[in-house]
Amino acid sequence: MMPPQQVEREAPRSAAKIIKRLLSYFKKSRALILWMLGLLTASTLLNLLIPDLISRAIDTLDLSQGRLSVDWDHLYLILAILLAVFIFSSLFSYLQGRLAAKLTRTTTLDIRKNVSEKLIRLPIGFFDTHRGGDMTARLTNDIDNIATLISQAIGTVLSAAIIIVGCVVIMLIKNLLLTLVCLSTVALNALVTVIISRKMFGYFRRQQKSVGEMNSHVEQSVAAKKTIDSYDLTDDCIAQNERLSDELTDSAIKAQALGGAMPPLMSIIGNLNFLLIVAVGAMMYIGGGFGVTIGTIQAFTLYSRQFTKPINELSGIISQLMTALASAERVFEIIDAEPEEDAGRGTLLEKSACSIRFENITFSYIRGVKVLDDFTLEIEPGQRVGLVGKTGVGKTTLISLLMRFYEPDSGRILLDGVDIRDIPKAQLRRRVTTVLQSTALIDGTIRDNIAYARFSADERELEEAARITGADAFIGKLEKGMDTPITGDDTQLSQGERQLLCLARASLTDPGVLVLDEAMSSVDPATEARIQEAMLEIMRDRTCVIIAHRLSTIKNVDKIAVFQDGRIVETGRHKELLEKRGVYYSLYQYQYHESD
Repeated sequence: MMPPQQVEREAPRSAAKIIKRLLSYFKKSRALILWMLGLLTASTLLNLLIPDLISRAIDTLDLSQGRLSVDWDHLYLILAILLAVFIFSSLFSYLQGRLAAKLTRTTTLDIRKNVSEKLIRLPIGFFDTHRGGDMTARLTNDIDNIATLISQAIGTVLSAAIIIVGCVVIMLIKNLLLTLVCLSTVALNALVTVIISRKMFGYFRRQQKSVGEMNSHVEQSVAAKKTIDSYDLTDDCIAQNERLSDELTDSAIKAQALGGAMPPLMSIIGNLNFLLIVAVGAMMYIGGGFGVTIGTIQAFTLYSRQFTKPINELSGIISQLMTALASAERVFEIIDAEPEEDAGRGTLLEKSACSIRFENITFSYIRGVKVLDDFTLEIEPGQRVGLVGKTGVGKTTLISLLMRFYEPDSGRILLDGVDIRDIPKAQLRRRVTTVLQSTALIDGTIRDNIAYARFSADERELEEAARITGADAFIGKLEKGMDTPITGDDTQLSQGERQLLCLARASLTDPGVLVLDEAMSSVDPATEARIQEAMLEIMRDRTCVIIAHRLSTIKNVDKIAVFQDGRIVETGRHKELLEKRGVYYSLYQYQYHESD
């Protein structure tokens, strides 16, 4: 029985905490950031000189005597300085952009590595409650959004801070009253930004969640294409796709609408600021006695533009910032997920066969719905035991508990008399090898797939593994043999051939326990008989647990345990159980319509 899919509810984080977490990734790039900050500061300070130089250039013109006179030497000097400022400002800006790109690469690489490593270390239960498509979206789309923030927004924020502070200082030096006029609209800017950004964060969080759900739906639709066509579910699938698209579109439109409202609102406030400076400056110039020249008014209009421009840019990247923060929140949920607990320090003897004891095991995927209920079973070293029962009675769950993919609610499992919770998981899983019904191949060659269990295996061992399981029969017919390239979802191999490769892989290990979970359900009876004969060599001196739906696969095992309602209701050999005419007899009759 497999656990139900559930969507885990996680408490949303505050934007400030997410930003602080993102900044922690910059620690090892401090030197790079200092260079980047230095170049950005130099470029910005040079740009701050431009309005003052233009003001001084204007003031070289004199109309006081009723005619125009120009201080050409002074004007030429100012123009030369302006040209140098333009050139060096552009050069510093270019170099800062190159460093920003490098910072983006290194930071996102660290985040991607952290997420990838964490996903590998997370327990099976995590993936039972998180959809694969959503995980893919977090690894791709969400991290790309963070990269965009780092490459574009960080430079904008730093530059804005320098420009705002620099403009204020220079304007204060030039004229206090005009500076206060220029700053009069700052509070209005801040108020509008705070109100809109708070609403936007919620919409962008919903948008990124919808992206994950949409990816999951597309992934499932592609994987289940044959099922969808077989049951004529195309229209239902399209309807579901449209519903998810509508949800994504709704949250995206609302988020972008708020984000799109920011620039025009900031533009209106900026133009109001411009009008106030011109009006007040003109009155001060006409009134005289304030030390205000035409050049001063021109400088303040330019500085007001420089002052409000970064504020407008910041408002313009608010939507980008909110998207990245929502994405970062989803990425950090993975990084902060609890990894597999492994407090085991016990020692498991490295002998060929292990004894297994399931002692009063109770387990539930959903609270209150027991899959195993006070389950007890003992398997002696070297025994071959078959587990049978109707679908959903807990056979596969029992093996998941043995592998410590999950922990029992109560009871314990002993391997060679040692509680498996006291055995390091890596050591435990080296001693227990499982071949599942669902085949798991990797991208590579057939040789790579067989050697996946033990990369140190030499060519002779690989060929022997293929021979033992009968996989050599179809491998020999392939043009490139063991070097034939295949993919994880390869369609050039039949399901039975894929299963043979997994069996060959398992034969390379040296486990104390070999578990076959419906491992031969995809092969035909003739191939099954040949594999069973070959597997006798693998099973020799091993404790073998065989989960079987097809009862013919366990006729010759040492003991059969029959499951019902989460417990063992019958044990015995094949003929003994048929003679009892109990649950096993009913299963056999139903499957073969004849008594043995």
